[in-house]
Amino acid sequence: MRTKGYLLRQGLALFAATLVILFLIAVIWEFWLETQAFRLLGWGIPPDLDTASRWRFILTCTGFAAIAMVVPWILSLRLIWRLRHRYRQLLAARARSHHLTRHDALTDLMNRPWFMTRLHARLSPLLEQTALLVIDLDNFQKVNDAHGSTAGDYALRCIADRLNHVQTVGDPLLGRLGGDEFVVALTGALSRRDLLDQARALQRQIRQPLVCGSRRVSLQATIGIAIAPLNATSADQLLAAAHDAMHEAKRGGERIRLQKNCLPEAQQEEAHRAQRLRQALDADEIVPFYQPVVALSNRVTVGVEMLARWQHPERGLVSPNEFIPLIETLGLMPEMTRHLLDRAMRDARQWPGECFLAVNITASYLEDEAFVMQMAALLKAHAFPADRLEVEITENVLIERLDIVQQNLSRLHDMGVRVSLDDFGTGYSGLYHLARLDVDKTKIDRSFFNAEEIRQDNLVRMIIAMGRSLGMSVVAESIEDERLAEHLAQQGCHFGQGYLFGRPMPALALREHLMSCPHETARP
Repeated sequence: MRTKGYLLRQGLALFAATLVILFLIAVIWEFWLETQAFRLLGWGIPPDLDTASRWRFILTCTGFAAIAMVVPWILSLRLIWRLRHRYRQLLAARARSHHLTRHDALTDLMNRPWFMTRLHARLSPLLEQTALLVIDLDNFQKVNDAHGSTAGDYALRCIADRLNHVQTVGDPLLGRLGGDEFVVALTGALSRRDLLDQARALQRQIRQPLVCGSRRVSLQATIGIAIAPLNATSADQLLAAAHDAMHEAKRGGERIRLQKNCLPEAQQEEAHRAQRLRQALDADEIVPFYQPVVALSNRVTVGVEMLARWQHPERGLVSPNEFIPLIETLGLMPEMTRHLLDRAMRDARQWPGECFLAVNITASYLEDEAFVMQMAALLKAHAFPADRLEVEITENVLIERLDIVQQNLSRLHDMGVRVSLDDFGTGYSGLYHLARLDVDKTKIDRSFFNAEEIRQDNLVRMIIAMGRSLGMSVVAESIEDERLAEHLAQQGCHFGQGYLFGRPMPALALREHLMSCPHETARP
């Protein structure tokens, strides 16, 4: 922050610099420019002054200039300082206003709307267990009646300060719902015993005597506890469940009560799966596998497609069909894609040759404004050549926001990244997309490879011919039969991918595969 002393120093420096410039201009005028200016204007020869007179003139001009500048300089400096001061006041007022919209004016804890917003963020998606403790002060109205509202406000501030300093076992959120109700949210793997111990610690802090007026007052509290996802899956449901537990405790003469009503088993199971998937991402259990792509003309491996696999510590490899849809639903696909690409680019350093790396991008990530920037950051971090990265998209992701997709793909193309249209012919308006997008390669869906269907074979021929005429490479997926590979090669299909050439494999197995099989030494 700029201080008044700083502004004064800067103003003095500007003042001194201006005087020096005026002095130099006067010197140059008297000793060099005056004669030339008179001749140019036809005024004859300027008065012949001795050197002392010239210097007196120079110093006089500089002195008058300094005197003339003092008052405007002081006024300008004062104005600048006042403007800066007002600006700092405005920033402080805006910060206070922003704080007050989110915090309770009396206790400075989070108010109900902001607390619920933060709680909603923790539960959407529901990736970890979150417990909510609703704290209600018993008979608090008696404090106001006996000692006045000022003493009551003081008591609430003291209770809030004590709650704020309680040692918690989970990542806490603390707020005031209103009146004499407080709320605490704890996120983490907390057992029933941990939660009860936490509630007792909060009660001990509340029970400590308070001085209200001239008397010491001890307050008691009733606490209701609800757990997500056991009792609820949304913020509103969780608060309602904790409130119900608190009211049940009051009716039963208890101090602490855990909500017993549970959600249906199906909802609990779904929430637990989401938590487990989040843990799998954090624990690096979801890893990249690679499936080779070969040139059909000579069976040389020219690239690999990156595929996600979950290495479950108990179940082994989990099928992508089990977790990819949930990853997409939870909004974790961009995070998973970046994580897997980061691993894949590190693995690629060990590959012989210069095989390309293909990655499938979902609609939600492709429409993200930060998508291209994040891809560029990954390429730069690993010094990975852009023309070795291939982004695969399906036709179905291009329906909703084609303009944004087109812009992002064009920016990728400008960087040198290649674009492939996956499952061509199974989506909508395939030819329309080929006309509008910068596509380098098309992949023929496996559903077209049925040797018994002559019409399908003709469609494959047409797709290959169309791709070649547009200057695109064509890839055939799911090739498992040697006869089909030969047939596609004869029709002019460039590349093939399938179990015939290699199943999806981890990084070490791929390196051994590339060392033992022919691979591309130049980028396709």
